[in-house]
Amino acid sequence: MCLSYLCLSVAPAAAQHADSSAIVGQLQALDTHEPIGSARVTLAGTELATSTDSSGRFTFTDLDAGIFMIEIRAVGYAPGTWRASLKPHQVLTHHFELERLPIELPEVVVKGKGPLSVRRFADFERRRQSGMGAFLTQERIERANTVSLVDVLATVRGVQQVCISNQCVAKMVRSPAGCYPQYYLDGNESSTYFARLTPPQDVKGVEIYRGSSETPGEFQGSNSGCGVIVIWTKSAP
Repeated sequence: MCLSYLCLSVAPAAAQHADSSAIVGQLQALDTHEPIGSARVTLAGTELATSTDSSGRFTFTDLDAGIFMIEIRAVGYAPGTWRASLKPHQVLTHHFELERLPIELPEVVVKGKGPLSVRRFADFERRRQSGMGAFLTQERIERANTVSLVDVLATVRGVQQVCISNQCVAKMVRSPAGCYPQYYLDGNESSTYFARLTPPQDVKGVEIYRGSSETPGEFQGSNSGCGVIVIWTKSAP
C-alpha cells in the first residue's frame, strides 16, 4: 500500500467561527487532475469523517489548533495521508492528489442491457466496494421474501421501521423524531410515499446511507442528514 505524506502549513485566515480553525480541500487524480468524488476523508485519531462531493471538495470546520493526520481513500486509487498543522483561527486550503491504481478488469459479456444500465450498476458496485453505507443486492432482497420494501430495509443495521396508523416507513435509528430519509428512485429524487411502495420483486439493489458523513456527493441534499435510501429497479433503462 502506497501512502503519500505532506506537511501543510499556510498563513492564518478567518475561520467560520472566531475561536476555531478549518480544513478545506479538493481531491483530484494525480495523472489527469480530474476531481475524485465519493472518497472517504477522515482525521486520524478522531471521529471526524466526511466524503468528497462530485467536485472532489470536502470541508472540516470547528477544529482546534494542532496537528492532524488527514487520511483519504477512494476506490481505484492508492490511499493517501497528509500531516496538517493548524494554527488558531486558520483556514487551511489545499489540493490533494491520489495516484490511480493499475487495475485489470476481466472481460464481461452483457446480454440484453444497454450501456446506461451497465454503467448504472457498475456505479452501484463501485460505491458498494468503497465500504461506505449499507447495500442490499437483488439476491439478498429475494432471500428476505417480504411483501414490503420497508420490511427489507429494516433488516439493515441502523435502520428501524416506524408505523403510524398502519402506515410503516423506514427511519434511521440515530435520527431524531420526525427526521426521515431522502429517497432516490433510479437516480432521481422521489417522495417517501412513492419510493417505499416499490415492490421488492421489482428492485435490483438498494443503497442505504445513515447520515451525511457516509453519503456520496451525488446523493447529498438538504435532507441527507436524516439519511438517504437509493432504490434501483430492474426495469429502469
